[in-house]
Amino acid sequence: MPAMAQYYLGVVQGESKKIPIAVLDVHDETGSPALRALALEVLQADLRRSEIFDVTDPKKLDLSYAGNTEPPGDIIKRGGTFGLTGVVWVNLKRKGTDLVLQGKLFDAASGMRIANKEYFGNEDTFRRMVHTFADEIVSRYTGERGIARTRIAYVSDKTHFKELYVMDYDGQNPLKITADRSICLSPAWSPDGKALAYVSYRDKNPDLYELDMETGKRWKLSGSEGLNISPAWSPDGKRIALALSKDGGTEIYTMSKNGNDLERLSYGASDNVAPSWAPNGREIVFTSGRAGTPQLYIMGADGTDVRRITFEGNYNASPNWSSRGDRIVFASQVHGLFKIATVNPDGSDFRVLTSGPGSDENPMWSPSGRQILFSSNREGKSNLYIMNADGSDLERITPNDANYTSPAWSP
Repeated sequence: MPAMAQYYLGVVQGESKKIPIAVLDVHDETGSPALRALALEVLQADLRRSEIFDVTDPKKLDLSYAGNTEPPGDIIKRGGTFGLTGVVWVNLKRKGTDLVLQGKLFDAASGMRIANKEYFGNEDTFRRMVHTFADEIVSRYTGERGIARTRIAYVSDKTHFKELYVMDYDGQNPLKITADRSICLSPAWSPDGKALAYVSYRDKNPDLYELDMETGKRWKLSGSEGLNISPAWSPDGKRIALALSKDGGTEIYTMSKNGNDLERLSYGASDNVAPSWAPNGREIVFTSGRAGTPQLYIMGADGTDVRRITFEGNYNASPNWSSRGDRIVFASQVHGLFKIATVNPDGSDFRVLTSGPGSDENPMWSPSGRQILFSSNREGKSNLYIMNADGSDLERITPNDANYTSPAWSP
C-alpha cells in the first residue's frame, strides 16, 4: 500500500473527516466546450459520490488557473493554505483520431505531483475515461478501488416486459441485455464482475440462469420444479446460494457455480429465502418466517448455528451484507410501508434510514460499503436511488420513464 494510502486510510475508515480536494481546471485543447463541461461535471460528481472527498469549488477560494500547461507549484500550494489536501488538473487534447484525457493530481501542501495519467478513447468512451481517472484519485488516497467504473444491473419494464439491463453506476449508458419477453428478476453479479445470475420465467417457471457478460452466452443453472430464486454468489465465486421450493417449502441451498453439487442449508416450517453471504464467506444472512413474521437470521455457510438478528419491526426482509462486514442492509416495514434499514451482524444498532412516501425495497451495498442502492416508488413509478450509508445525500439515478427494480451493484 502506498504511503499516501497508509496516511489517509485511518481518516477514511473512521468516516470522521473527508479529504478536501478541488478540481482546479479542465483545460480544453479540443475546441469542444461541451467536452470540457462534461469532464468537470463527471469528475466532481465521481469524487463527491466516493464519500471520501469534500469537493471544493476553487472559485470560492479565489483560486484560479487558466494556463495550458501543468499549474505551477505556488498555485498548488496556495490551495494548501486554504485547507486543501489535493488539487486536480485535467487537460483534454487530440492525438490523431484519439481523444486524450491527461489527469494530474497534486499534494496541496508540498505542491508535488502525486499522479500523472493519460487515457485514450473517443467521445463514446469519454465518460469512462473520466471515471477511470476519478478511481485513480480514490486509489491514491485510500489504496482501495473506486466505484466510478462499476455498473448496476436492474430490471425494467420499458419494453412492457420485465427485462434485464445494465448501466453505469451514475445511471448513464443503459443497455438491455435480455430479450426473454417475459419476467426477469433478481440479478446477482459474480465476484469478478464477468457474469450475472438471474431469475427468468421464459420457460414458464422461475428458473435460474447465468449470463456471461463478455460473450453474451447464457445457460440454465437451476430448473427444478417450483421456485429457483434469490441467487447470491459466494465471495470466492465458487458457489451460489439460492432458494428452491422443489421439496415443498422454500428453503436455502448452495450449489457449485456450474449448478452442480446441491446442498440444502435450511429446514423450517416456513419459507427461508433471500440469502446473502458475509464477505469472509463463512456465514449467510437470510429471511425466514419461522418466528411468525419475516425476520433476518444468520447461519454458518454449512447451515449450522442459526440465530435471529432482528427483533424490531414486524416484517424485515431482503438482507444484503456489506463488503466491509460490519453492517447488513434490508427492507423493514414501518407503518405499512417498507423503508431501508441497517443492523449490525450481532443484531445491535437497528437503524431505519429512509422516510417519506412510498415503499423503499431491494437494498444493495456499493462495493466500497459507503453507499446503499435501492428501488422506491416514492415518486409514483419505481426508480433506483443511491444514498450514503447513513441515509444522507439521496439521489435518483433513473429517469422516471418506466419502472426500475431489483438493482445489483457490480464489484
